[in-house]
Amino acid sequence: MARRVPLPALLGPLAAVLLVAASPADAIPAPKAEACKVFTPNPDDDYASPEGLGYEQVRTALNGVIQHALKCGQPAGFKELHLTFDLVVGCNGVVSSITASEEDGAPDAYVACVSAVIKKADFPAHDMADGMPVTYPVNVAW
Repeated sequence: MARRVPLPALLGPLAAVLLVAASPADAIPAPKAEACKVFTPNPDDDYASPEGLGYEQVRTALNGVIQHALKCGQPAGFKELHLTFDLVVGCNGVVSSITASEEDGAPDAYVACVSAVIKKADFPAHDMADGMPVTYPVNVAW
């Protein structure tokens, strides 16, 4: 005689997997580190400095992930939020740090969710060995 397994017992492990993947950032693949570009100053230029990333490179990388932040959900009691994130993009194209410099009273869980999404942005490698600072405003209205 076949043994019946209750449905909750079967879904238990599956539910645990679904809960682990519940963050919108989990749906975004982790960016792959690239080889850093080497800054080689021109010996004839007295004021040479690394180029870092251009506006379009930053815009493209951030636009590639920000729509996932809409899945972070609307915090109770908010119709809109104006956040500002300060991130450092390593020369390898991976975000090495991110902090919210303006939170507009948003709950910590919401800020953490949006931060996790932004951290998955895939930037190209650049030539600033200590990383490139980027300030990113995020305005959301529901």
